[in-house]
Amino acid sequence: MIVSSEFKNKDFQDSVNCGICHREIKQEAGIFQEGLHFGVICSECYINNSEEDIELMSNMFLAFGGYFGMLRDPDYSIYEMLKDLVSKIHDNKNTMSSVEMKIRLFHTALLHGITPREFAELDDSLLKFMYQF
Repeated sequence: MIVSSEFKNKDFQDSVNCGICHREIKQEAGIFQEGLHFGVICSECYINNSEEDIELMSNMFLAFGGYFGMLRDPDYSIYEMLKDLVSKIHDNKNTMSSVEMKIRLFHTALLHGITPREFAELDDSLLKFMYQF
């Protein structure tokens, strides 16, 4: 749940980083709460993501580590990432459930800068048949 969208960094001496993308927050930001966990998000993440997506990404990074776009590489195309994801699906076909695989693939996609909305579109159109074990 978004608690406030009026956090200002001028009150702090130390830099504050976004809980989603880890960019330094220099101006206004939003504060979100998930259970007992509070986080600060930059205005770009606040504007570009729904409240549900922010909570989902926050929980994924809290559980598995990393941050949005951490592994983003301009020389690593979405096509290459998809090839790697498909390879992971086939390599782990008999060792993990399809739900566990989807969670891991989703976390990997977030690390590469794929938004939850984009991942859902990929999942619906390109990867759906590959989860059939």
